[in-house]
Amino acid sequence: MIKFFFIILIFVSNQVFASLKGETLICDKDKIGYNFLSKNIVNVLGINLNESKTFSVKHFYQLTENVIFIKEQSDLIDQEESLTLRPIGWIFRRNLDYVSLDYVNGDWVRKFSWTCDKTSSDQLEIRINNKLNKLLKANEPK
Repeated sequence: MIKFFFIILIFVSNQVFASLKGETLICDKDKIGYNFLSKNIVNVLGINLNESKTFSVKHFYQLTENVIFIKEQSDLIDQEESLTLRPIGWIFRRNLDYVSLDYVNGDWVRKFSWTCDKTSSDQLEIRINNKLNKLLKANEPK
């Protein structure tokens, strides 16, 4: 009985997904989101501060036991090549922390890290647009 309770407790308290299709995450204090469209394509929605607008780009992703690897843009390569690509970032499945990588001087280095939360697709767009509006208002001359 104790084993059963322990297994249920781990399952309920853990944020690990069995499948990501249909799941949506919002990260970096509402600045970027991930809408998992299929078993290997994720739509990344975020804020482009240089152009003061939102962007949407589809990327490949790979699901492993502990990590979700975010890979290159899906329109740049075909699906078979995506399996051999190095990740440009990853999300730890247990705590939903995201780490992004940047290619600097011929080496991949950690660029930044943030925490993600589960949300709905509609809330993802609303929260990112609200964050963009808030950032634009903060930068307006007074």
